[in-house]
Amino acid sequence: MVYFPYTRLIVGDQKALAVSGHHFHVLNVHTGEIVHSTTKIDEQAQEKLEKSGAIRCAAVDSHFTHIITTADDKRLKVWRVGEDFALLSERDLPKKPTEIGFTGDGQTVVISDKFGDVFSYPLHPDPSSESSTSHAGAPKRGSLTAHENPSNGTLILGHASMLTTYLLTADDQYVVTADRDEHIRISWFPKGYVIERYCLGHEKFVSALHIPPFHSSTLISGGGDPTIKVWDWMSGKLLGEIAVFDAVEPHIKVKAPKRRHAWDDGDGDGETGASEVKNKGKGKGRRRGKGKKGTEESTEADRPTDEASEDPAGKPAASGGDVPMTDADTPAPRSSDAQPASDTSDDFQLVFAVHRIQSVDRGEHGRFILFTAVGASAVFYAPFPANGETLPASAVHAVAFEQPVVDFDVSQEGQAWVLLDPNWGSTPDGPSSDSDSAAPVRLLSWQDGTLTAVPGAHTPLTTALNSNCRVPATAAQLKALDLYAALAALPKNVDPEHDAVIRDTLSEAAAAASVDGAGADGKPLTQRELGRLRKKKALLAKIQEQEQLRQASREGTADVVEAEREVKKARSEGTGEQPVVDPEDGAREEARDVDMIVS
Repeated sequence: MVYFPYTRLIVGDQKALAVSGHHFHVLNVHTGEIVHSTTKIDEQAQEKLEKSGAIRCAAVDSHFTHIITTADDKRLKVWRVGEDFALLSERDLPKKPTEIGFTGDGQTVVISDKFGDVFSYPLHPDPSSESSTSHAGAPKRGSLTAHENPSNGTLILGHASMLTTYLLTADDQYVVTADRDEHIRISWFPKGYVIERYCLGHEKFVSALHIPPFHSSTLISGGGDPTIKVWDWMSGKLLGEIAVFDAVEPHIKVKAPKRRHAWDDGDGDGETGASEVKNKGKGKGRRRGKGKKGTEESTEADRPTDEASEDPAGKPAASGGDVPMTDADTPAPRSSDAQPASDTSDDFQLVFAVHRIQSVDRGEHGRFILFTAVGASAVFYAPFPANGETLPASAVHAVAFEQPVVDFDVSQEGQAWVLLDPNWGSTPDGPSSDSDSAAPVRLLSWQDGTLTAVPGAHTPLTTALNSNCRVPATAAQLKALDLYAALAALPKNVDPEHDAVIRDTLSEAAAAASVDGAGADGKPLTQRELGRLRKKKALLAKIQEQEQLRQASREGTADVVEAEREVKKARSEGTGEQPVVDPEDGAREEARDVDMIVS
């Protein structure tokens, strides 16, 4: 039998929250007893949960009396998990959340979404406000919101790009937000329009934030950059860095497909991304024949072929090797579609993305930063860097596993509870092993300043999570779970093929590279048409030069020098060509336009 992996685990003093697929459990930490579980509610409610999809975000208040969850249906659910168990309310959200949480008093819910906004909601919805917008014609769009909010959420702030995560400071006075455009913003809470500071220095997306409980003025951030950064978040000063990529790279098991079409932010609303590309031929611009015959023909054309609708069969992953994700033509890669591929495959690329950051104070043994990366099969830890210190990759240690790490949590005692993907590298219908190596939850403990996994060490909580708490799943449900979608959703398309400014001219520029003075119909081109084509050809050459230099700069100084030589050589060889001058624009204006477009 195949089971859902655990996707979130929050361990408190007395209780723990474990999320698995579209269900969650509340367990007693000391006995492993299931206190509350959505698997025990009535059958009709369970069917409704299954239709809502997998739980993507979950949080619990400080007293473990209320739990909030959001799933693929973009509905905020509030659960009471005190003495009794009940679903208190459901509210529609405008966009899919990226992070949810409570304020310190547990009476306000704060949510960041993929549209770049942060909203706050009261724990218990106000019936009067809901009824005031339920009648026909009632406005749902606020004066400051960029999209409708069907549940009357209060807008705190907004970013210009997708928010990846947020956190509130311990005193609830500030909200720290991170986005896909390398920004970290510190704003007042709840008056988010007042920006206190930016922490600028990341060159790629920021996907993880953490404020150590033992040092509340310090912020730790990570994302797509090869380093984890430590900040004084109030002043915006960079205090230290840890070079982590070289230590993480050998443990990355999951590779992302290279993008070939328009990107999708993973929201799944059909507003942007690959869904638009697939439906491009439908609607207003598509002509259909008249009568029954024309209707049948266009219906047949719209119907996907059997080959396109079939899901690729999952194959066992190669032992110890990197395994790529699904085909790049799909809007979001599916973990269940992963197939073995060599490291030299041109269809897949290695994407580094920090998933979660935590910290531990070991007293006389030091302070440590723990983190995981999406698709990596290890939990990493490094000493807390001193002020102004940059730690090398050799300072980063790894506790490796056989499967990719889905998530982890650190208890107050400093123990690390690690969630693994037990289905990785196995067939969808393969048998589930009860051996310790197949256990989805592992416990890491400290021995002085070393984090280790003790073989055979079990607690009542790990025993319960690895046995009677597991939720059965089908192959289709595992595919929809999509554990590694962040590898495709987080990176921006910075390559020329996806640049919004030059993307539309690249195909024409490539065609212009082979222009021989005749058009597609065989007729000679006019001087104006030749001038435009040569302008596009120059644009293509300029883009290729810049990409060559940019790629060489990532590989080293010697490669940069060599690349510059190749560019100069190519330019000198092309000086013999007699340019065709556009009589209207002129050659100088063309060159200037090319530089402006590329820059």
